[in-house]
Amino acid sequence: MSWPLEFPEPRLVQAGDVTFSVHEAGPEDGLPLLLLHGWPELAFSWAPMVQALTQAGCRLIMPDLKGFGRSSKPEDPDAYTMTAMTGDYPKLLDALGYDKVVLIGHDWGGAIIWPLAQRHADRALGVAALCTPHPALAPAPPLAIYRRKMGEAFYITQFQDEDLPDRVFGGQEAKFFNFIFRPGPPRERWASLMPGALALAERFAQAPDTYPDVVVPEAALPVYVEAYGASGHKTPTMVYRNIDNHWHERQAFDPVIEIPALMITAERDMMLPKEASEGMEERCTDLSRVHVDSGHWMMWEAPDDASSAIIGWLRDKGLLSPAQGM
Repeated sequence: MSWPLEFPEPRLVQAGDVTFSVHEAGPEDGLPLLLLHGWPELAFSWAPMVQALTQAGCRLIMPDLKGFGRSSKPEDPDAYTMTAMTGDYPKLLDALGYDKVVLIGHDWGGAIIWPLAQRHADRALGVAALCTPHPALAPAPPLAIYRRKMGEAFYITQFQDEDLPDRVFGGQEAKFFNFIFRPGPPRERWASLMPGALALAERFAQAPDTYPDVVVPEAALPVYVEAYGASGHKTPTMVYRNIDNHWHERQAFDPVIEIPALMITAERDMMLPKEASEGMEERCTDLSRVHVDSGHWMMWEAPDDASSAIIGWLRDKGLLSPAQGM
């Protein structure tokens, strides 16, 4: 396929028993950034930020996560524990020839980079998340909390049925990505929208085929439609079926993060509001913060603000020379 927005072609890279589809951009001797996307996204979701980051002197390493796109899609849930997923990336860096990188993630990619920075701090120069905080450990396994607070219609609860995502979304990818890639609503509307806004299966069943306010350009939507039409929706949602396992893993190993960290919060992200990042200073000893006017899909809604935040932080921490990209 021809990639929209001048996004680079991928190559397949073997990392242990996982094959990653990896897109790379920027100067080969630039500061290496490992960028991890979320659900229901792909490495392609970083496309709006590629130009600014590469012009600043960064080398971008953008894999499809395991289970997504053209990367390996094991159906064994144990392949998606946080121990397993964070263990994949040092092997990927070895295969690509990088000793240390800056870790950057959004959504599930953000949920991976925090424990990656804990478990493999020797491979990280810094860690930055878009939307996804590094919160305090919940007082109990999360699924029970979700059921009590959000009800059985909450999408994370429903995704515990591994067949549900394909049953609900499968074969309707064009409708699904029009439905999901919507701008974040103003905060004053949140009380009236929650918790029903996160009952994705119920809302999708009643949704129209298209919306006028989709945040992803029309030319880019076919990338997602084609990828998820080919992969299905089971393995991209495997991460959700390990949420309680992630809690147990973190309970056993949860050191303070001492490398430079950046938290970019989004004003209109209902699922991951800025309040969810409160107290992160206790868990990250060198934490910087930036707040942007965006919904959850920050790479599409506020790419310039997100790029500027990352570049400014990298320069402030001495990881990127002010002269680079000038």
